[in-house]
Amino acid sequence: MIQVTVERVGFDQDGDQAVLLLYDLSKSMILPIWVRTQEATAIALPLQDIKPQRPVTADLVVEILEKLGASVVMAFLTELKDDVFHSLLVLNQDGREIELDCRPSDSIAVALRTSSPIYVADKLMAEAGIPSRDAEIQ
Repeated sequence: MIQVTVERVGFDQDGDQAVLLLYDLSKSMILPIWVRTQEATAIALPLQDIKPQRPVTADLVVEILEKLGASVVMAFLTELKDDVFHSLLVLNQDGREIELDCRPSDSIAVALRTSSPIYVADKLMAEAGIPSRDAEIQ
């Protein structure tokens, strides 16, 4: 597993697309993930320390977890299958580990709100990652 951080959320002004740029901690690899604008906004809010007037879905998930006594262990991006990224949200409740299949954008949005780490499977980074020295990011 490779720990990553969300370094940038780039919005496409002409469409309903955005790109998340996940960097490994040494900043030598980038994993770009394309998501819809709504999901990107849910990720960008905690990165910019913005609290929306009404909770977004990730805020609701965090509140539910807190009320149930569960904590987020990590977001884990596991694979790319048929051009779709897959992810797990790993929880801990009373010492029991629970893995929930979810979209990467959801697991990342929840992880950011709980200050939990985000990891990418080694194989996924090797398959879909880009060496940062080769990336043209503007």
